[in-house]
Amino acid sequence: MRSNRLNHLEHVLLCSLFALAACGGDKSKDDANTKAVNPNAISPDEYRKRQQAFADSVLNAAKPASKVAEQLGKGYAVGPVALRDTIASLAQNTNCFKTGRDTDPYLAGTVSIFAHMAVIGVDLIQVQQSGTKWTSAAGDLVNACLDTEAKKWKLDMRYGKPAAYIVQIQFRSDTSMIPKQTTAVPKPTAAAPVTKKP
Repeated sequence: MRSNRLNHLEHVLLCSLFALAACGGDKSKDDANTKAVNPNAISPDEYRKRQQAFADSVLNAAKPASKVAEQLGKGYAVGPVALRDTIASLAQNTNCFKTGRDTDPYLAGTVSIFAHMAVIGVDLIQVQQSGTKWTSAAGDLVNACLDTEAKKWKLDMRYGKPAAYIVQIQFRSDTSMIPKQTTAVPKPTAAAPVTKKP
């Protein structure tokens, strides 16, 4: 009976050792998997640089306002500088770009805006899809917002004679707004003031 108990105890101990060994082996495999580094991973700074390069390429590839007006046909002209600058200022003072940036923090793009000047002033301002190019679909949110906001803008005849004008504004990606990883840099210590002896 005693040997049967001993065999049973040895069997339990042996099974326990195997179970512990098996669990320990699995853990080390899991640790190895979590410590493995993705060879294709890039640093956050490199990612920001790539996003900025992409945004710059989209901005540089946008058709100029003269090409957009030409493509739209006779009756369209590039808006005067005063009209462009005023519309750009009004657009920048809306929350439209912020709305798009909330969806895509790297959003950038060129927006072509159609402004119809009548004898009473500008009676219609809207985003002209032809010539408008964004880095992502989040730009559609900006376009819709600008169309809504533009209905409130009232511009008089001082911005040009009656015509259909195309002006362009650009919204640039501001990577300084995106948190960057920083390392603590020690502040320089101030040198003791020099005193002159009498």
